[in-house]
Amino acid sequence: MYNMSNNGILTMTRGDTVKLPLFLNAGDNTQFVRYCLRNLDTIYFGVMEPNAPFEKSIIKKVYTKDDLNQYGDIEVVLSLDDTQYLQPGTYYYEAKLLIKRDAQDKGVVDTVVPRRKLIIVE
Repeated sequence: MYNMSNNGILTMTRGDTVKLPLFLNAGDNTQFVRYCLRNLDTIYFGVMEPNAPFEKSIIKKVYTKDDLNQYGDIEVVLSLDDTQYLQPGTYYYEAKLLIKRDAQDKGVVDTVVPRRKLIIVE
């Protein structure tokens, strides 16, 4: 069981599997424009404990253009293996996009999903 509120709070039962499409908006809040991942783009998705930085994520996912679904979106999957050992309570999730022009470029990081609550229930 899971529920996603209008403001992005995700509540899920520990041990369940949740698939969340991640739509990347290159427009603004009034005009949505799909951002299409390029070959060198990388999306990092993390679940953190409260007050922990993104770099200390307890669940880490990495997605590239090869992971796009039939609609052109990344589908973030939180599975049994990811959540079965989490204690019920409040965590946070966030997603970042690394954009590179070429293989030598260090790239630019953009937060595409700001920190939101993830509530794990029994």
